[in-house]
Amino acid sequence: MIAQDVQDFLDVVTKATTETAIFSALEEHSARLHDHLLFTCLRFDYDGLVMSRLYSNREDVSPTGGSKPLPSSAWADRLILEGRSYVGRSRQDLKDVFFDHEALWAIGCESVMNIPVRWLDRTVGTINILGRAAQFEEETASRFSVCAQLAVPLFLKTA
Repeated sequence: MIAQDVQDFLDVVTKATTETAIFSALEEHSARLHDHLLFTCLRFDYDGLVMSRLYSNREDVSPTGGSKPLPSSAWADRLILEGRSYVGRSRQDLKDVFFDHEALWAIGCESVMNIPVRWLDRTVGTINILGRAAQFEEETASRFSVCAQLAVPLFLKTA
């Protein structure tokens, strides 16, 4: 089943004519695996020390084009330096890692799955999927990482 999901996503990616179509396909693939409330993609600019939002399904909460400083924390080290996914299962987990946790809570987000997008041993961005309490597991993050890597070119365009 997962293999067919990945193949379906790959078919869309290889036939897409716009970046938005690929981001939308990535979000749709995520929605098939797990219902999410917020789906964003961030590109990392190490020279400028910022993260820029490439895509968002909720422009009212996390607008595309927005940016914020690259964080310095154990959470950031896990994603950026180690290249490992982060799964937060509770409101407290969101509070521990996001300065804007109250805005996330306001739209019902109580759990998160951050998937690093890596190229040449470097995290070039993340795919961030937020949902209801205790919605995500480490296994889900591992499965979704395969599709995240298929989107690498979108994160490299101006990285």
